[in-house]
Amino acid sequence: MPSNSTSPYPGGNNGTSIVNATEIAAQAAQAAQMAARLRQHIGNHDSVKRFAAAMAGVIILFSIFHWSRFLYGRYASRRMRNSWPLKAQVSVARMVRHVLTHRAPGFASTGHALLFMVYLGINITLTVTNIDWSTLFGIGKRLGWMAIANVAFITFLALKNTPLAFLTAYSYERLNPLHQAAGYITIIYIFLHATMQCVQFTRLHLNEFLLEMEQIHAITAASALLVMLVFAVLVKRMRYEVFYLSHISMYIIFIINMAFHQPIVANKVIIITVVAGSMWSLDRLLRAWRLLWYGYGNRATLVPLPHGGTRIVLHRAPTRAIPGNHCFVWIPEIRAFEAHPFTIVSKSPSSIELVVAAYDGFTDDLHNFAVKHPDASLRASFDGPYGTVPNFAKCADKVMLIAGGSGASFTFGVALNMVRELSDNLPKPKIDFIWTVREPEIFQWFSKELKELKESPRVNIILHSTRMNFDRSPQSPMLPAMSPITYEDKPEFTNHSPIDDEKHHVIHPSPPHSPLSTSNSRFDNFPHDVEKHSTSMTNTTHEWDSTLHGVLPRRPDIETLIKNVVASAGDDERIAIAACGPDSLMWEVRRTATNAIKVKGPSIELHCEQFGW
Repeated sequence: MPSNSTSPYPGGNNGTSIVNATEIAAQAAQAAQMAARLRQHIGNHDSVKRFAAAMAGVIILFSIFHWSRFLYGRYASRRMRNSWPLKAQVSVARMVRHVLTHRAPGFASTGHALLFMVYLGINITLTVTNIDWSTLFGIGKRLGWMAIANVAFITFLALKNTPLAFLTAYSYERLNPLHQAAGYITIIYIFLHATMQCVQFTRLHLNEFLLEMEQIHAITAASALLVMLVFAVLVKRMRYEVFYLSHISMYIIFIINMAFHQPIVANKVIIITVVAGSMWSLDRLLRAWRLLWYGYGNRATLVPLPHGGTRIVLHRAPTRAIPGNHCFVWIPEIRAFEAHPFTIVSKSPSSIELVVAAYDGFTDDLHNFAVKHPDASLRASFDGPYGTVPNFAKCADKVMLIAGGSGASFTFGVALNMVRELSDNLPKPKIDFIWTVREPEIFQWFSKELKELKESPRVNIILHSTRMNFDRSPQSPMLPAMSPITYEDKPEFTNHSPIDDEKHHVIHPSPPHSPLSTSNSRFDNFPHDVEKHSTSMTNTTHEWDSTLHGVLPRRPDIETLIKNVVASAGDDERIAIAACGPDSLMWEVRRTATNAIKVKGPSIELHCEQFGW
């Protein structure tokens, strides 16, 4: 018969089974939790890898687009251009460019807006996919990983010596809008990451973890970003130099504390942090080396110009410098710890020249020093050159250079470089040089450059002054003024001074005329002796009278000027339009040039040299 014996312990085997089941359940839950964390960790790593791949893909697309157009414009023969496959591709490209070059609200163009939307879409997609939504820790960690990935990306965009200048023809200053937008998104990521982590720690009554050294470093990094945000929003437009110094200081504090926040190499966060910090540090070291190299035996001669202008002549020239590019000038006697960007107007084997408009800070101090010590020679150096100026001489049959105020630093540099490199025997390219200023004395800033351009048979010069007064001058010798374009100028922190037009200046009406003269220069239509013709111009110096013969009052009719050049060009000709000046002028140039891009007609290239520093 079967035994009916029982266990001497309470519960017997059933108790042991319950204990074992509890342990097994706990181990299973722990294993499931570890597996979930592992999946979450792998998902976070994958999101960063995909972000890097997506950004690399965008760069590759831009590189292909740039180099295909470069090779087509430089090497495609007329027979190749007329072939059906290439003509079809060019037609599609023009339709796309016609759409993307139009201005969009809040952006320089529809293309800029589309690029930002693509960037934002990539970030949102990678943030919400393959993520653990069960806890705030899971969401917060994904936000943190996306933030550090974006930190590396915005650091790459901020490099002055960026490889993108060669790959895509976009130098750092043209990447600055994307750098700023990515910076704001990164700040949002980090603040959301910090908020969710703190909320979850509080829910689990783990506030003591916030006092650990790694978390203190995180709080310090977030505080540095907050300072950067405040200075970017409130200080940048008022005191750019203060903003720039704080921006650099806070970035250093941020990147160091981020490294100490996640110091374990196996987590791979510190690898991204080190890569970002290394890129920035190497860029800074290269720039510092250039300052030391070009500072040896270098001097800057300061020449004061009327209405706040200063001409800087640096007595050493970098071999790669091209007029129209810019460099960072360091003059320690003016500012010992600051280097500021200015456009190269002219270059010789032994010197480069720059023209600077005074606003405040460094430029104001520079001008005041030049006025008190004219032709002073100071110790100086520079870092550069930077910028990606197209070679208009090889890619265009007609070139329009349009400038407002000291934006002419760029257009003079481009025009002089073309005139000096091209033989007068070559019929193309023809250059229309259009420059508008407020006070006519500003023309003195570029007196010798204007004289050189006037002597070239390929240059047609059109000068306008919005404060010109022809009331007492005879009617017959003077060309009537162009139909004015009314636009308001908003000063920005740019390397070029915007035109400071009077918003309520009374303009006397005059009959319209053809915007582009058929002669070589507007000077040919004006009298050559102001006194003989009793022409009186306000605030005009005798030294400059000989050049003011060709100056028209009011603003130029930019739309008509561009339309006439396009209408006079053949379908197989290439037109390059380059502009530099205030927002309103650039908007008018962009709008008109974009509308002129047609499937059938001349090829039109637009280069807008306008950016914030």
